[in-house]
Amino acid sequence: MKNQFHKTGALLVCTVLFAAVLAACGGGPTTVDVTLTDYEMQLSVDTSKAGEVTFKIQNDSEVTVHEFVVVQTDTPADELPVGEDLLVDESLFTPVDEVEDLAAGDNAELTVTLTPGHYVLLCNIAGHFQLGMHADFTVTE
Repeated sequence: MKNQFHKTGALLVCTVLFAAVLAACGGGPTTVDVTLTDYEMQLSVDTSKAGEVTFKIQNDSEVTVHEFVVVQTDTPADELPVGEDLLVDESLFTPVDEVEDLAAGDNAELTVTLTPGHYVLLCNIAGHFQLGMHADFTVTE
């Protein structure tokens, strides 16, 4: 009986250690909190490992509708070209996904699978990008 308790205890210790190793290795998806305000985009982190990433987006504006667009590009966020219509031409980059028309005070989640590289997160409502609603995001292996 005493030997069975030792085996059970050893199994429990191994299970706990294995779970801790998995957590330390980033075994699950990455969650990034995104706060949109008038006119700023704040990220809880700006780097993630490749794989599934969930953006939890909160529009903290009192009146302004925003959107959240993810594109893959080597161009830094503050160097993306803006047209006369005050929009970034998203077709110039590798589109990933987006949340359109997020009303003031609303929130949304966007889960995407990202490969290693550089991404730009932006609000592409006319004029918002130029006012600072963009962020660089890096995905590593």
